Amino acid sequence: MTKVAEAAPHAGAGFHYRPEIDGLRAIAVLPVLLFHAGSTVFRGGFVGVDVFFAISGYLIAGLLLAELERGTFSIATFYERRARRILPALFVVMAACIPFAWAWLWPTQLDEFGKSLVTVAAFVSNVEFYREGGYFANDVALKPLLHTWSLAVEEQFYIVFPVVLWALWSWDRHRGSDRRWMLLALSALALASLGLAQWYVVHAPNAGFYLAPGRAWELLAGAIAALLPAPTRTSRTSRSRWRHLPGLAGLSLIGASAMAFSDESPFPGLMALVPVGGTLLVLRGGTADTLGGQLLSLRWVRGIGLISYSVYLWHQPLFALARARSSAPPGAAEMLALCVLAVVAGALSWRFVERPFRMAGQPLLRRRRSVFLAAMAGMTLLGGTGMALHIAQGFPQRATPGGTMGSIEDRLALNFGLDAACDTPFTLSPLCATARRPDTLLWGDSFAMHIAVSLRAGPHPLALRQHTLSDCAPLQDIALTGRGRDYDPTHAAQCIAFNRHVLAWLRSHQDVRTVVLASPFSMYRDIALGPDGSTQATTPEAVARALLRLVAAIRATGAHVVVIAPPPNNGTNIGQCLAATLRDGIAGSPCDFPRSSARRYPETLLRLLNGQVPVIRLDNMLCPGGICRTRVGDTIVYRDDRHISIEGSRWLGHRFDLADRVRAAAR
Repeated sequence: MTKVAEAAPHAGAGFHYRPEIDGLRAIAVLPVLLFHAGSTVFRGGFVGVDVFFAISGYLIAGLLLAELERGTFSIATFYERRARRILPALFVVMAACIPFAWAWLWPTQLDEFGKSLVTVAAFVSNVEFYREGGYFANDVALKPLLHTWSLAVEEQFYIVFPVVLWALWSWDRHRGSDRRWMLLALSALALASLGLAQWYVVHAPNAGFYLAPGRAWELLAGAIAALLPAPTRTSRTSRSRWRHLPGLAGLSLIGASAMAFSDESPFPGLMALVPVGGTLLVLRGGTADTLGGQLLSLRWVRGIGLISYSVYLWHQPLFALARARSSAPPGAAEMLALCVLAVVAGALSWRFVERPFRMAGQPLLRRRRSVFLAAMAGMTLLGGTGMALHIAQGFPQRATPGGTMGSIEDRLALNFGLDAACDTPFTLSPLCATARRPDTLLWGDSFAMHIAVSLRAGPHPLALRQHTLSDCAPLQDIALTGRGRDYDPTHAAQCIAFNRHVLAWLRSHQDVRTVVLASPFSMYRDIALGPDGSTQATTPEAVARALLRLVAAIRATGAHVVVIAPPPNNGTNIGQCLAATLRDGIAGSPCDFPRSSARRYPETLLRLLNGQVPVIRLDNMLCPGGICRTRVGDTIVYRDDRHISIEGSRWLGHRFDLADRVRAAAR
């Protein structure tokens, strides 16, 4: 087989080709692939990116040091190699996404996709995705270029690293210290970055995940491993009995983190030491004469490793666009087929795109000038296309059998209730009241917001005041939150203060005779934050006690209390399903689901309330005959996985006179 330039960039003076490193790339890409496919086994498969970072730092540092010692170091040559390695396959994938994104993404999604085209071309997509939200949020599964954040981190690192390495090498050479100062300086930088990463985990987890300063230590760790002296022959002999241990231990650490970590883990930060440390053990100790190295050198493992970059590029667009196209989430069989397709596409991309541009001796675009001009042309064309999509706000006028894309998406708009101003820390905005002297208070989180329209619709509307805050259950002196990146002490403290303000408002408004509380009282979360900042494990009993304390405080004002339970859901994005049926002109109600499969309102909590508070259950209204309705005629009832749409809320109020049911329950 003809050699490919940089197929093994760790080739160099004293830095020979190691097939087991290609195998390690396979160990990096497969968990990422399976994690994004929804595997429950590899819940921490995202650590494959950390493995890639450490490998990249190791290989690039070794290559650059070899060139420095040979006197052939050149920044221009370095960036030519990076362009040949990164850009051809990346440009092909970006271009391939455009027609499918045009056909299937909603205007807001297409607008964001356009911004991602611009930022990917400029290698700052990690910053854009950080601004848009968390890596583990539900909507990121529909972002075709989400995975390019890691390429941006690497390229931002490599803008600085070659110059820093050259300066440190020159300093070491001048002082004759044989890499000592180089290693000390890089170690100090790595420790500073690791410290920042851990600070991010506590205070700004999304920034820690996406931004280069908190990720640089992973690449630096690989670089340091490459710069350390190679083990002497004597030391190899003395440890020959144990030579298999480092490589096997490293593989075990990588595998354990990929299976034991999850989106709730406080990651990256100190926890990332596990996969990164495992990678370093393999890089330093998993050589060809060890069992670990031999496993990684198996032909099929090395084969996947060789195409790993292209497989990584193709997998997320395939998954995201398949999800955007379908009215229902792809099942296990479909996701497995997409995984296979990603590997096949990666192999074809490696053979016909990557390899020709990196062919030793006769690559496409032989001259460096041609490479840079082609890179600029590709960035300009793709970035310009993305800018056009963004400026046009995702082209909402695109026609479909069910109306324009924009008109359909508008039907899935956020349901803030009376007004968007009502989703905020405590406000007295007149937009959040339907009368000067309301007799009913609607209090809760987004699940209270989405029934506000219901309480105003129908023949007997309520005189309403809405006090709501997203992700803030109406409880007294505790706020439900979660571990890891879901733990937001600032919002939790804000929630406690919000509920106190609402209770104080209620005490000063004696005209309010009924208080409607609505929330799922998020039992999936496992921390409650107290008013003094202390945390405790969340249990149904603790939630019930906090709710009953609030009910008692409300009743002390003379008002009656009614709880409205959330609508049933089956764990899928019902709103996306409904929108897809409209887009594709599908008649009927293919998004309906059996009541038996619904994720039900916490029965344990209801039993603990034991009839002490009247509860209105929406599942009794929405699921006649055991089938939960998601669309009635032309009305779409849901806007996402759990919330009622604006038109669905209006239909619910008219069809069941929800306002009058509240009055009856409050008597």
